[in-house]
Amino acid sequence: MFDLKVLTLASSPTEPNALRTVPYGHRSLAPIFLIAITALVIRLVGIDHGFPFIYHSDEPAVVRSALGIRFDSNPHHFDWPHLYFYLNYFVYMTFAKMRDIITSLGLRSLVAQTSPIIYNDNLIFYLISRILSATLGALTVIPIYLWVKKLISKNSGLLSSMFLAVAPFHVRYSHYALIDVPMLFFLAWSLFFSTFSPILSGLFLGFSASTKYNGVLGGLFIVLYYLLHRSKPLTQRVGDVIKLGTFSIVGLFIGTPYALFDYKTFIRTDGPQGALWQFTNVGKVTFVKQIEQFFSVMSATLPNDLGYGAMLLLGIGLVIMTKNALKKGVTNKVVGLVTLVFLALTFYVSGLEKNRSHYYMIIYPYFFLVVGWTLSLVVDRFKKTLYKVVLISFLLLPSLVLSISNIVDLENKRSNKIYGGDIKENVKMF
Repeated sequence: MFDLKVLTLASSPTEPNALRTVPYGHRSLAPIFLIAITALVIRLVGIDHGFPFIYHSDEPAVVRSALGIRFDSNPHHFDWPHLYFYLNYFVYMTFAKMRDIITSLGLRSLVAQTSPIIYNDNLIFYLISRILSATLGALTVIPIYLWVKKLISKNSGLLSSMFLAVAPFHVRYSHYALIDVPMLFFLAWSLFFSTFSPILSGLFLGFSASTKYNGVLGGLFIVLYYLLHRSKPLTQRVGDVIKLGTFSIVGLFIGTPYALFDYKTFIRTDGPQGALWQFTNVGKVTFVKQIEQFFSVMSATLPNDLGYGAMLLLGIGLVIMTKNALKKGVTNKVVGLVTLVFLALTFYVSGLEKNRSHYYMIIYPYFFLVVGWTLSLVVDRFKKTLYKVVLISFLLLPSLVLSISNIVDLENKRSNKIYGGDIKENVKMF
């Protein structure tokens, strides 16, 4: 049985440096903010890729649904939950009000000359949604850092967030107005809140599921984390799980209220109008095929999506965990539990007939925790800072190269640099 009694590596009050330790002070957060800014810059470069055409077939569904809320707050389809539609609509309306103010001040001509896309209703809402997605994607490094820091150490948290910041597939998907990256943002906050508040953790897990339904699977670790926390009485552990589940449902209904008010449509299975249709849409493969896909994902898909340096660290981490399996220590047990959840979720998603890269985004927090923990152990063996920096840079380089390659690939799809073309989806509504 796991014993998760001690969850942090903070200094004891009796230690000489205890008074100088500020767990979440401004000095402590400066490095993670730098990582977040770097992550945002990478995700904003080429954010207008493809314009004036929209190549990803799912982007119009998000933009069209969000704009439709202006006329009807019920999107009338539950193939995707609705929280991200409402968030986009709020940002759209804020932008529209600001644009009206610019017009009322007589500045429209000047603004239109310098930034013509602002008045191009065929494109501007795609750009706004992409920027929102990129921002949430970049900010995800913050809860990942806080969560890993809380469970393991500050260095592990920083390293985990670094690898997420340049993760090739996450960088690429942050350039689209889609729901997977925002789903991970809410899941990451849920994991951090789980270390001290099952209520907040449940709410944000519900927000994650209300952005994309599979976000709820990311909560598997939280359930096990609470149940195996032996420093608490069994009744309290079960109570934490009940709170988590209850407020997850609350969070789901806050983000997708018509799942309750229009439940007859929500539970439909005969088409994309219903949420339960998704379970049949993704399909299921045989157990043998699932095993084949699992090894294919581990050997090819994840290295390409998350970085070859990161995947190498995962392999080293698995070796270290196997070696330390019988050793006592809270950190070993927490990392072991995270690894088991990572493997279990990866194996589960491998069983889906539609086995696509974005379905694996729910495993990212667990993957990068193990990566950050492993690299922290490795760099601690070096005394000279230069060696540490060189090693970290060397392992980050493959991810960065792949990310830049993805951005270049997106840029190559641009038809021209003039924001005046027409697109299939006409979203002019303001």
